[in-house]
Amino acid sequence: MRVLEILEKINDAKKDLEFLPTGIATIDQGLDGGFIKSELIVLGAFTGIGKSYLAAQIMYNIAKKGFNTGYFSLEITNEMIISRLIGQLANVKSIKVVTGNMHEFEYNKKLVAEGKIIGYEKFMDFHDDIYEYSKIEQTIRDSNYEFIVIDFIQNIFVKGMNEYERLSFIALSLQKLAKEKKCCILLLSQLSNMAARSRDDSPLEYKGSGSIATVCDLGFILVRDFDLGIMTLGLRKNRRGASGISWQLSFGGEGGQII
Repeated sequence: MRVLEILEKINDAKKDLEFLPTGIATIDQGLDGGFIKSELIVLGAFTGIGKSYLAAQIMYNIAKKGFNTGYFSLEITNEMIISRLIGQLANVKSIKVVTGNMHEFEYNKKLVAEGKIIGYEKFMDFHDDIYEYSKIEQTIRDSNYEFIVIDFIQNIFVKGMNEYERLSFIALSLQKLAKEKKCCILLLSQLSNMAARSRDDSPLEYKGSGSIATVCDLGFILVRDFDLGIMTLGLRKNRRGASGISWQLSFGGEGGQII
């Protein structure tokens, strides 16, 4: 292919280029506007660090902009995801949202938060009962999602493959699917033990397969200092340009909203 032909393709691609803002201002600034359709993004962290909280909050922020979103949870229930979102918006602990054990002022804040979420209901779908990759892919193909969260890759089931083959196949297939459907997929992953102990300049490694890091367009690691109450979101791979950017985040208030 000649240079002029390639330049034509670049100019044509700009017509479909659309940013999906995460709703967290410093992250959007660092990414020149947010996530982009057709990207496969991987967010890695250990269990209990906050990756599901962050992913759900980003999905809600993108839905508020009128983009169609879908959340595939292979770990927690739809009810828990929504309860967390309500808690984040109302600044009320999600367990209180689940049990109903709250003061009147908290209950009133919960009602306001529910109203906000219901206002964007048509832009959000939640799935907590699909574990086979083929069914996840078919659901995405049958839908018009522009942003998708898959929580998390290690729990996706594929018949007849060992762990490395399975995770490599899923990562590559999702990369192709994001480009084919022109949607952004945020894939959550556990970290390898090596990655957890690694320095910022060491290779990016998600649990189970090196292919997860190889095929993604943006690769993040989320770590948490429980003593200081601070999370660090590090961009360790960036096909758009330089990596090595990091953001300091924290849970704001009782509801767990990430700021």
